[in-house]
Amino acid sequence: MRTIAVINQKGGCGKTTVAIHLSGALARAGERVLLVDMDPQAHASLGLGRADEEPPTTYELLRYADVPVSDVLVEVRPRLCLVPGSTVLSGIEQELAGQDGREERLSAKLARLPAEAFDFVVIDCPPSVGLLTFNALVAADEVLIPIDASVFAMHGLARLRETIGVIETEFDRRVHTHVLCNNVDTRTHFSNRMLDEMKKEHAGVLNTFVSNSVRIKEAAARGVTIFDLDATSKPALQFVVLADELLRRAPHAEERRASAARVTALDGPQCAGGHVRFMLVAPNASSVSLQGEFPGWPAEGIPLTRDPDDGVWKTEVDVSPGEYAYHFVVGGVPTRDPSNREYARNEFGREDSLLVV
Repeated sequence: MRTIAVINQKGGCGKTTVAIHLSGALARAGERVLLVDMDPQAHASLGLGRADEEPPTTYELLRYADVPVSDVLVEVRPRLCLVPGSTVLSGIEQELAGQDGREERLSAKLARLPAEAFDFVVIDCPPSVGLLTFNALVAADEVLIPIDASVFAMHGLARLRETIGVIETEFDRRVHTHVLCNNVDTRTHFSNRMLDEMKKEHAGVLNTFVSNSVRIKEAAARGVTIFDLDATSKPALQFVVLADELLRRAPHAEERRASAARVTALDGPQCAGGHVRFMLVAPNASSVSLQGEFPGWPAEGIPLTRDPDDGVWKTEVDVSPGEYAYHFVVGGVPTRDPSNREYARNEFGREDSLLVV
């Protein structure tokens, strides 16, 4: 599953338009696509005819541990699903202030999706660099930056690349960056010159560009994709070419596997073949057991087995659907699962990890 964040802190660059119609083009190409609206303005939802903001939305997905992606998404077109946005997202940064792993909440939820659920996740980001954008960048292995042909856009692109560099350093990962020239007017010498300068000054500029077109605005007004409005129009064909170029520019398989492994390592317990797999990296521990409020479990917990090659303790157990608090006991000391961002306080005031099956 490839995850692409469509991002630019500069407003008016057509970011949401690109997210909507790229998703539509990928779906028409036979790909299974999930579009996540992370913008409090919820324009991606509006652009697909979903402006009611009825919960659950992206807000509930980020705010509550027990809300999975499957409970939030809606199918808006064949092979195209949407996680609707909401204006209440504007307050999420204050609500999650000081909480551990708040920048990784979206990646945690996406990591729980079955691998075969979607081929692409496209994330429409807000026109700012805050908690919502950081969640998108941490979840994504690729970034698509739409820019218009202007000096301000080129300056903003340099600053945005610096932000992406911080994410790569902080979370020890590589994010592939694609730059899309959008709203291009090829009739002017200025636009053509800016296109040439863009390709000279910045790596990752796509060969495809999208022209300025009134048909795009008409599609937005009707709450449909450009393919629903006029699949033979010039912008529709340009988005088809854009989707094809991105399909051909897929990151190497090794890099995608490494990225997926990092996300999995951050996500705590994993469901696999009807079981739940628990893991803890503790190469110097003499013993590790798993205790929790699971029905029928022994009070002393379930012992984990150490892998002598990497010092990882593991076990797989059957757990019925539900929400459970648990912790590891490492050498006799109760310990929260360090790879699980979700937690709850128990009756003794201790923080236990939270598992939602």
